[in-house]
Amino acid sequence: MGAADIAPDRSGKDLGLVLGLPRRLRLKVAPDVGKLLRQTRADVAILSTASSLREVKPQIVALIRKGLHVVSTCEELSYPTPARAASCREIDNLARKKKVGVLGTGVNPGFAMDALALFLTAPCARVNRVSVTRVVDAATRRLPLQRKVGAGLNVPQFRRAITEGSVRHVGLPESVHMIAAGLGWKLDRVDETLEPAIAPRDLDTEYLRIPAGNAAGIKQSARGYRKDELLVSLDLQMYVGAELPRDHVLIDGVPPVDMTIAGGIAGDVATAAITINAIPKLLAARPGLLTMRDVPLVHAFSASEAKALSPKKR
Repeated sequence: MGAADIAPDRSGKDLGLVLGLPRRLRLKVAPDVGKLLRQTRADVAILSTASSLREVKPQIVALIRKGLHVVSTCEELSYPTPARAASCREIDNLARKKKVGVLGTGVNPGFAMDALALFLTAPCARVNRVSVTRVVDAATRRLPLQRKVGAGLNVPQFRRAITEGSVRHVGLPESVHMIAAGLGWKLDRVDETLEPAIAPRDLDTEYLRIPAGNAAGIKQSARGYRKDELLVSLDLQMYVGAELPRDHVLIDGVPPVDMTIAGGIAGDVATAAITINAIPKLLAARPGLLTMRDVPLVHAFSASEAKALSPKKR
């Protein structure tokens, strides 16, 4: 076991203290992945460094070359969209050659707006359309997420941040493509829109004051079409003060399926949990670049099951 983090307030410190555990683990956090790989032997790497596949790809390649399976929260790795097909093929080919698996996962993308929707089509004899709505009250989330959705920016600042790419949720097109591929739908186009959710009154979070009229977060959508027929519809509302947080999946099919998770799935804890819970399924799957529709059903597992993952018992 080992860890690496480029953050100066973490590298060099005991991993137990960084994680907030009541005791030291006698493992110092390495300042970069290269040093970690030189001092640690392992079977699986958990990679949570960036949303961009372009940024993460060199790290993934280095881990694969060392013979490690990789579970990553990189949103653009969750499904190989046409725009990143070439990079995904390179990763897939190398992983197959090294006989390891690579999986991009998380709560969104990776579960709430794609894998869960696919699973809910299991009892359907026919599926006509899939619609998913996720509503998140950003006031309950960390400051980095509040910044990521543009909370507190005035409208011109918000528009500028969209152009710069600093405000947006990454992963909706990946989720659209995952659902469509799982159902055998060949899409002609995927459209994405992003607008600010405007604060109707002054709002406060633990970290920010948001004046009325400024952006409280985002309203982002992605649509998948075959010719002019809408097949996949995803709507993400993530802003401070969002009412009735929820995850809602609607399957227009035979029979129809209508499921709501009241309160929604808390992204911070759930992202860490699904990343860990995916490890045994990744180890049981074929080598190569995989998605959540490729691996066996991911679920919580016990400590006794974790012990069974040791190299001697696999």
